[in-house]
Amino acid sequence: MKKIIIFSILLFILPIFNYAQEKVFSNVKTNSGEVKIPGEWKQLNSMDDSGQTYLKNGNGVIIAIAKNPQKAYSFYKNDNSDFENVKEFYKWDSNYRSENNFKTKKLKENSKLNYIIWQYNDGKLDNIFLFGVVGNFFLNLLVYTDLWNESEKIEFLENLFEINK
Repeated sequence: MKKIIIFSILLFILPIFNYAQEKVFSNVKTNSGEVKIPGEWKQLNSMDDSGQTYLKNGNGVIIAIAKNPQKAYSFYKNDNSDFENVKEFYKWDSNYRSENNFKTKKLKENSKLNYIIWQYNDGKLDNIFLFGVVGNFFLNLLVYTDLWNESEKIEFLENLFEINK
């Protein structure tokens, strides 16, 4: 009987405890609005030409975020679907990196949510990108670390994209 009472109490208390825990988010201001990031992140620097903002968390994981109007890119076509434009974004950037002797590889794509996840190796680390569309904007997300494996990087990027969709 005691076990049933304890079990009942736990079933009642645990959801309240989980609900009471606040999730911590950081916000970064981009050229085209704010992007919400789960966790605590400190801004390192921003690149004026690409609009990328680099951030680092307490564990040393580095990410970069850019949110720019789709029409600001030379490859953008108004008649294309969002996913077709994401594919053009991927081709444009991955070709540039390949031409500069970096190895690139597409890892995943989602035509319903309009994103592509891909990697390039800069000679030190595998950088994992997510290029996606949010409204009239391209969202360019990057994880640069050897502290997470590939699946952890992908999961983080997909979660970050979903939060900002």
